Amino acid sequence: MVGAWAWGTRSGSAVGVAVGAVFIAVLASAFAVSQWPRSLIAPPWLDWFAVWLLVGGVCLAALIIDRSVHPLSPRRAAWKPAAAQVRWAASVATLATVVLLCSCGLGLVAADGDGSLRFPARDEEILPLPTSLRLLSVETCADGGSSGNCTAEFVVTAADGADRTTTVTRLVEHLRSRGWPLQPEPGAYASYRETGGILNWTAHHMWLYAEAEPASALRSARPLDAVVIYIDNL
Repeated sequence: MVGAWAWGTRSGSAVGVAVGAVFIAVLASAFAVSQWPRSLIAPPWLDWFAVWLLVGGVCLAALIIDRSVHPLSPRRAAWKPAAAQVRWAASVATLATVVLLCSCGLGLVAADGDGSLRFPARDEEILPLPTSLRLLSVETCADGGSSGNCTAEFVVTAADGADRTTTVTRLVEHLRSRGWPLQPEPGAYASYRETGGILNWTAHHMWLYAEAEPASALRSARPLDAVVIYIDNL
C-alpha cells in the first residue's frame, strides 16, 4: 500500500517518502494497539489487518488528489508520458483492490445483526490447564447459528480421578486466574469477558454447570464426572 503510493505520486520522491513514512507509522501503531497485552481477550489478526486495508483506502484517495494537484508537467510529458501514466494507473489499480477488500469487510459488519464482528472461542482462552486437570476434547463450534455465532465446548476432567465437585472448584480457580471473572449462579458459574483490539468485536460468554450436566446438554460419550466449559460469542 505504501509502496504503491510512493511509486505513483507526482509530488516528488521527498514527499512520497515522507508521506509513506507517515503511513507506515499508522500501520505500525494499528498493529501495536491491536496486539497490546491487556486483560481482555486478544482479537484475531483481522483486527489490525482491517485497519491496514483502511489505510490503503486513504492512500488511494491521496493518490487521486495528488494527480489533480500535480498534473504531469510539460517537461516530463515530453519524454516519459507513457511511463508516468502506467505508474499512476498501476498504483491506483493496486490501491483500488485494497479499497474493494475494505468494502467487503464493511459489508460483513453491516450484515451482522448488531453491527459487531464475531470470532469463535480459541484454546488459549482457557489453556494451559494446571496439572490437576486434563482436557478431553475441544469443539470450537459445537453449536451455532447465523452471523458467525458459535458455542465452543471444552470437556475437562480431573487428572487424578477426583470427583466432579473438586473438578469444578479447580476449574473455577484456574479460569479466574486466566482473567475470567466467574460468578456463582443457580447451579452454574458464568461471566462475560470483553475483547480487545480496534474493531467492534463481541464479548465472549463463558459458563459451566456446578452440578450434573442437564439432560439436554449431556452427551453419552462424555464421562459422567467430566465438566464442560461453554464459551459463546453471541
